[in-house]
Parts: sequence; C-alpha cells; structure tokens
Amino acid sequence: MFAATRKLSFAIIGAGCGGQAIAGYLSLRGHDVALYNRSHARIASFQNRGSIELCDKLNGSGTLSYIGTDLAEAIADRDIIMVVTTATAHRSLAQKMVPHLRDGQLILLNPGRTFGALEVSHTLRKAGCTADVVVGEANTLVYVARALVPGTAVVKAIKKSVFVSAVLAADTSYLMRRLRGVYPQFTAAASFLETSFGNIGAVLHPTVTLLNKDRILSKIPFDFYRDGITREVARYLERIDRERLAMAAALGGRPLSVSEWVSSRYGLGLADIYTMLRSNPYYRNVKAPTTLDHRYLLEDVPTGLVPISDAASAVGVRTPAMDHLIDEASGILGRDFRKEGRTLDNLGLPRYRLQEALANIIAGNATVPKRVHVKEQLVSIVTGRAMVPRLADV
Repeated sequence: MFAATRKLSFAIIGAGCGGQAIAGYLSLRGHDVALYNRSHARIASFQNRGSIELCDKLNGSGTLSYIGTDLAEAIADRDIIMVVTTATAHRSLAQKMVPHLRDGQLILLNPGRTFGALEVSHTLRKAGCTADVVVGEANTLVYVARALVPGTAVVKAIKKSVFVSAVLAADTSYLMRRLRGVYPQFTAAASFLETSFGNIGAVLHPTVTLLNKDRILSKIPFDFYRDGITREVARYLERIDRERLAMAAALGGRPLSVSEWVSSRYGLGLADIYTMLRSNPYYRNVKAPTTLDHRYLLEDVPTGLVPISDAASAVGVRTPAMDHLIDEASGILGRDFRKEGRTLDNLGLPRYRLQEALANIIAGNATVPKRVHVKEQLVSIVTGRAMVPRLADV
C-alpha cells in the first residue's frame, strides 16, 4: 500500500468535456496526469501547450505530463485509470488495455452507465488479462462540464455526492481508500447493483430526446431540461423510473428515484420530477441536441435502457414504456440496439437464477478478477462473518 503522502498518478481516458475537467482538476491538485484520446483532432489544439484551463466552478491551469493517442504510454504504471468516454467504448478499450495493465491498478468508469464495470471485468477476463486489477464504476460524472473550446473545461456544477462501487463488493473499500482524498464526493455503494441501476441518464436522456424528436428534427433550439420537460414528458419519465426501480428491487437493489437523485446530487429540496428538473439551476441553458444521431440515444439506449429491460425480462418485471423507447430509437436510427447493447448474453450472465449469479459475482464466488484484502480476510475468519454482505442485505 502506498504511503498517505504519496501523490497518485492518473491516466484519464477520453478528452471530452468530462475527461478534460477531471484531468485539469487532478493536475491542478498536484497529481501526475496523462490524458489519452483515440483521435488526435480533439487534442491537437492544446497538446503542445500541455495544460488544461478550468473556469467557472473550478479555476486554474493544470499541467499534464502526457497528452496523446498512445494508450500504452498513457496507462503505463499509472495508479488509477479513469475512463471518461461514452459507455459504448468500454468494451473495446478494455480489450486494448489488456497487454498494458499491471497488478494493483484501479480502473474506474466515469460513469459506468448500466453494468459498465461488469462488462469491462468480463471483457478483461475473456481477453486473458492476468493482471490483478480492481474495476469499479461511478453512477454519474462528478462534474457538469462543457468544453466549447478544446483545452478549456467550463465546470458548471460539481455534484455533492456520487456513488461508486467495485465489481467485487470487498474491493469497494480499496477503491474508496485510494480516491476519497481526491474526490470527497465519492460515496461507497453497497454493490454495483446500486450504481448500475442508479443510471439516471438512461431515464432522462432517451425519454426527453424522443418525446421532443419533432423539435430536434426541425432544428428548433430549446433548453433540454426546461423547455423539453412538459407535464406529459414528466409523466412518461415517471413511468420509466417506476419500471427501473421495480426491476432493481427484484434483484435486491435499492437505487434512488430520479427526484431523490437530483436532490442528493445538487442539494435541492425534494419535489416531483417536473418541478425538480425544470427548477434545477445547474440545468439552466443545457441546450438540446440538434440531431437524433446523438449520445443521448446512441449511448443511453444500448448501455442503459437495453440492459435494464433485458434484466427485467429475466426476473419477470414488465417494462413496456422502456421497451417502447428502445424500439423507437432503433427504428429512427436504423440500429438494432437490443443486439448491439449490453444484454445478459453479451455480459456472460444467465437468464435463469440471475439474482443468484449476480450475488455470486458481488461476493467473489464467480470467475471474476479477485482481490482479497488480508486484513478483511482475517477479520472474516476470526469472527466467522461473511466477507461481503449477502445480496438480500444489499
């Protein structure tokens, strides 16, 4: 274990708005930070400068030790790998990382969407990864950020609480020890069921986008959360949210409702969905996309709605409102999101006795990369208690 005074080294994977904000913040805090992006075009204008400017809620200039397109160089010997890409890139990134990972590294998805950490862990295992790494996920990005000018991250809001979890519940304490001093907002979740089914983007983004598709197709500008959420849209959001919560409950998870999530993340008083989303000051001037060919559908449907719907069908929970959005998005974009997305089959999960299979993964009784902390193991042996909570207790 590293000494408490040692600064951590980070690899930030993805130079979008969130990636630039995280890289700038961590380097400003004195950490050694590498920033990787798949394409050179996004980083070309500030690569030689070697720094990222932060403004609004965070201010300053953070100097990075590496900015480039070489994944091996970016993650080599880094303590923590923060993946800040769209969730559709998680699988391919995991495959590319395999030859370059080493024991003790931590991979954190920011965010994982639904079953992101599980997908990365499953992919590493299938690809023959032998390094002892911890894979975890956050249920949301810690910042509301925009990077209108490459190399300058405008941080519009900093969330007050972000749930994080490792694939193995016993590893979450390790994750928290490494990152709590860097991001005090991080709060340990009971398991990845809480972070994965706490994927609020899957509820908000596709619903508001598809129910405003005529305005988007007509190129009519509007505020996504204020103008886009009418009473009718809010009622549909409530239906989607009820389906998500019912499915999570069937598997033993207890994620926050949309209203509870907005209240806890932004420090707002609890109210109905319509009131909370339209009145949230941090959502002011968040513009709607100008095309349906956008991550609100391309990411949030296959890595959000699809795994929730597929898991629900395996445990006998009906999701008609969610299924309608999946079918509509697939039809509009000419894609088969159910085939492309994170299905139980793609994740190596059984449809029969799904709850038991997930419980075994969480407890470390399944074939996933495993880290057993000696102190926790001794406590477990001496007291006779299980090392991690049973799913029924999660």
